Amino acid sequence: MTFLDKLQQAWQSQRCATPTMHPDQLLKGVRLERRAHFWSDTFVISVFLGVGAWMLWSAFRDIRQNWPWLISVASDAWVVGYILFNRWRRRRDAAHYDQTMLAHVEQSIKDIEHRMWLDRYALWWYVLPIALGCMLPPVLFFAMHYSRDHEWDSVVLLFFTLGVFAAIFIFVHLVMKYGVRAGLEGRCRELQALRALRESLLSTEE
Repeated sequence: MTFLDKLQQAWQSQRCATPTMHPDQLLKGVRLERRAHFWSDTFVISVFLGVGAWMLWSAFRDIRQNWPWLISVASDAWVVGYILFNRWRRRRDAAHYDQTMLAHVEQSIKDIEHRMWLDRYALWWYVLPIALGCMLPPVLFFAMHYSRDHEWDSVVLLFFTLGVFAAIFIFVHLVMKYGVRAGLEGRCRELQALRALRESLLSTEE
């Protein structure tokens, strides 16, 4: 029996003072959201680990010439480390099976609030580090090439590359921002339902 199944049994075994609340539907939504969040994090980690490994291999093929790729490796490692750190911190603070129903509800509220906080600052911990990891190496390669040959032939290619990366990451940021806004109403409703349930459990205990 999974944790959510046990949580559902504990929830249904208690009398709730909010008759309009549907625990089964709310638990189902929480379950689907947690699974989607887990698999999206797994996909992102897999992609960045693969790209980081390829960049690391490219850098060490000729470390004196290709060392700027290490910046991309560092940006990928930052994002992966940040995701894993947040996963570990939330897992460490998770409510255990033997804790009260109120503790599980409060933990669910904290999880939703934390995800909303992550979405609000995704530009700083996700988009911007990857953008810098993609845009700084071409600049450094151009500087190394110019210091050796004193030629400006590649400056057009440099600005084109930076323009393409800037357009891509601006688009990604706008799409993520739109997605956060689209899902904000549903999360607020879920958060409101959980807070109402918490108040009903508190009044029942009293």
